[in-house]
Amino acid sequence: MRPPRPSGPDWFAGVSSSPYIDFIPVPIAAKGPNGLFFNGPMVIWAAGRFLMSFYRGRALVGFYRGRPLAIMFCTVIMTSSPKNPQVPKPGDSDMNASVYAEGSGLHEAIRTLTSHLSLDTVLQQVADLSRELVSSTYSALGIMGEDGTLVQFITSGISQEDRDRIGEPPEGKGILGVVLREGQSLRLADLGQHTVSVGFPANHPSMRSFLGVPITFKGVVLGNLYLTNKIGADEFSADDENIVTLFAAQAAVAIENARLFEAETRRSTQLDVLNLMGRELTRIFDLDLLLKKVAALLCEGFQYQNVQIFWVDLESNSIQIRALAGLDEDRLPVGTHRPLDQGIAGWVARTGQTALCNDVREDPRYNAIKGFETAAELAVPVILQDATVAVINVDSMVPNLFDDSDVKTLETLADQLAVAIENINLYDQQQDQAQRLAVADERDRIGRDLHDGVIQSMYAVGLTLEDISSQADKEPESVKPRIKDVVNDLNQAIGDIRRYIMDLRPTELQGRRLDEALVSLVGYLEDRTGVSVTVDMDIDPSLLPERYFVNIWHILQESFSNIEKYAHAKNVSLSLGVSNGDICLTIADDGNGFDLETAELGRGYGLPNIKDRAERLGGVLHIESAPGAGTKLDIKVPVPVPAPQPRLV
Repeated sequence: MRPPRPSGPDWFAGVSSSPYIDFIPVPIAAKGPNGLFFNGPMVIWAAGRFLMSFYRGRALVGFYRGRPLAIMFCTVIMTSSPKNPQVPKPGDSDMNASVYAEGSGLHEAIRTLTSHLSLDTVLQQVADLSRELVSSTYSALGIMGEDGTLVQFITSGISQEDRDRIGEPPEGKGILGVVLREGQSLRLADLGQHTVSVGFPANHPSMRSFLGVPITFKGVVLGNLYLTNKIGADEFSADDENIVTLFAAQAAVAIENARLFEAETRRSTQLDVLNLMGRELTRIFDLDLLLKKVAALLCEGFQYQNVQIFWVDLESNSIQIRALAGLDEDRLPVGTHRPLDQGIAGWVARTGQTALCNDVREDPRYNAIKGFETAAELAVPVILQDATVAVINVDSMVPNLFDDSDVKTLETLADQLAVAIENINLYDQQQDQAQRLAVADERDRIGRDLHDGVIQSMYAVGLTLEDISSQADKEPESVKPRIKDVVNDLNQAIGDIRRYIMDLRPTELQGRRLDEALVSLVGYLEDRTGVSVTVDMDIDPSLLPERYFVNIWHILQESFSNIEKYAHAKNVSLSLGVSNGDICLTIADDGNGFDLETAELGRGYGLPNIKDRAERLGGVLHIESAPGAGTKLDIKVPVPVPAPQPRLV
């Protein structure tokens, strides 16, 4: 229970029970984050026990993002005896100057530290500012990992060139390990004389005096500050230790705030990338393009150093690299196979479970490949119909890089990828079925045409020959002219059959490219109607499969025929290109137009035929028109897959 609020001239008596400490009251103010001032004496009463650890004046300032939250001034004087207090007079004491300098330095250090939210910047500032606060030659900040070892070691006072010559950073053994394990400050006049000292590696600068202080947040040690070689003295003082301890407390808050800010920023970025992927993946119907897109987005959006997507090949008992992005993109060929029973990715492919390994040296599943070493690896399965079909694998040369947010993000992405792969399967099935139906329809049409034309003609020829054979003996002279007529009929039937065969590909396209045939079609329309036609073709028609440019040709024919019959237009524009994974064909005129709501589109065969041709290619037709405002046809069909894909597992 808190003692009653002190008041009156004797309120300082409740702060300390030590006869060696006297307090000289000065103006006191405390300002909270809500902008309200608190009662000064009550703030000092709450902080009294903490202030007792100092024998000289302190200026305690709390900051958040560079703005002061609380200011408390109190001068604490250590007396030589309880009966003879030495109270310095303002303005004539070196002690006051020292007190002000140290307090001002701490004030400025904390203000600088809390003005940053970048984690890397904050960590480096902690190392730099602590060195300046107590005038040490060198300082270092060691960040502790979950296993209690040092995972980061940030230095100050030593150049990068010297660091490179020293070699690998310390692992937290020797004297550094004492501070790590005990979580207590350690001050030494000569660190080389300590019993656990293990010496220094080659090219390491000479170090003697030492001060180590833990950085603790809510009872958890985040890391440690190490300072060596006190400038102007043989060793660090108790006062130095107190200053660094206070600074370490503020550093812990700054580090945790920077971590939270970085985590939220990273999470926001991850959500943005996931939303982008959700939109992109549903529009790609080629497996290799899909996997390449996923790898690229992961590398660019999440800043992963290396991304590999493996395809599980159960027949060969291996996993195959199908997509790469990052540092290994130009060094590791796509298509490389790895045994299914080796490596972390192979383990994920076999078990269907996520594997997070922040230090591959400690994981027996890791299989090092010469020239492609890594420090941390995260792999998640892509599961389709209860079977692992692929593995998304990311790795880094920096250990302890991945956390639970990376796991959740990649697992979410793996689910999206599984849906996209299933869509590709369904799309391929639909395309196969549509092609089979188109073949059946074409066979039916050819059958009807042959029945109504050629077969009827052949049947008539057969009847004629039967009649001729019955009259050959009686009237041989009259038979000869009729035989000539039969021969002519047979030649006509043969010609009809040839035309049917040739009609499987339009006559205008025989031996010609689509763009070459289009010139003739445009010229024909301009000559007959006087309309002006502009053409913008941003695609190479030779890259399209046969059925694509045949159907596109029929769409152009039907559209131009409609313009000639009904539009009475003066200008027509035509564009053909590729955009966002679709072949886009747009035909617009400035003619009469029509009312989409009242027009009987099914009365004729023009627009329904265009719609049918677009749907045969898996596309859609969009019509814009209004009376007096012309007509615009937008046809979009997916870009064709250049080569058939193997059946997906």
